[in-house]
Amino acid sequence: MKNSIYAFMLVMMMLSITSCSTKLAYNNLDWLASWYVDDYVNLTDSQEDEFDTKLDAFLVWHRNIELQNYILQIKAIQADFNKGVTLSDIESYVTSVKTFLDVALTKAEPEVVALAYSLSDQQAGSFLVEFEQQNLDKIERFEQESKERRTEKRLEKFEEQLSSFIGRLNAQQKKLLNDGNNQLLSSFQERIQFRRQWADSIRGAYVIRARSLGDTDKKKKGFELALKQSILELNSLRSDKYSNILDHNQRVRVNTLYQIITSLNEKQLKHLNEKINEIIGDLEALL
Repeated sequence: MKNSIYAFMLVMMMLSITSCSTKLAYNNLDWLASWYVDDYVNLTDSQEDEFDTKLDAFLVWHRNIELQNYILQIKAIQADFNKGVTLSDIESYVTSVKTFLDVALTKAEPEVVALAYSLSDQQAGSFLVEFEQQNLDKIERFEQESKERRTEKRLEKFEEQLSSFIGRLNAQQKKLLNDGNNQLLSSFQERIQFRRQWADSIRGAYVIRARSLGDTDKKKKGFELALKQSILELNSLRSDKYSNILDHNQRVRVNTLYQIITSLNEKQLKHLNEKINEIIGDLEALL
């Protein structure tokens, strides 16, 4: 749903679930998802059973249908990297990833809405309180660091992610990464505003549910229509300023990535191919 896309463009691009192996992370998505939900709301036993059942079904669908598409896309990216990637190629990868995410969200949306509808007013209220507390925690951490330190940490993270794919960066590549990092605009305030707008859209769905009288099906339909925006229409909740910042930062990242990829030496390209082959092998083992 959200924003940053640097590591994902360098090959998970499609599914980089990071430092542990892709296969291990994917095989534990059911546990990770349950753990994540528990951070926000305490489900009843029946809700948890229903959640687990629906999540298992979603993962079966994803494994049987979507993973093959990811593998094909990653192989196409690998071929481009080896024959000579263009800026438009990398831009198309971003579009592909967004498409994959949209497909997954569209598939999951009915079950997410059903789970949300099953929450009591107290559970929904607890979720919103916890979500706002996380906003406040983010704001506190943000204000405790200087702009310079935040910029430095972002660069360190980018370099760590990139080096995991291509090996040690040379001086020229570090400069390219640093120059790109310095061009990025802060979106923190706008992101917090977006998160609160998102929470308000969810709150609005529960207000509709509470106010609806009579026909249960009609009440449920009103809730579903209201909540749909919170899941499938996120762009409508972003301010123009936030959208513009995200677009700017994406252009900077794509351009920086293009410059770095086209600067790879033979050793780095070999390292990249090995990393891609490892991810492809992990994904193919899941089929």
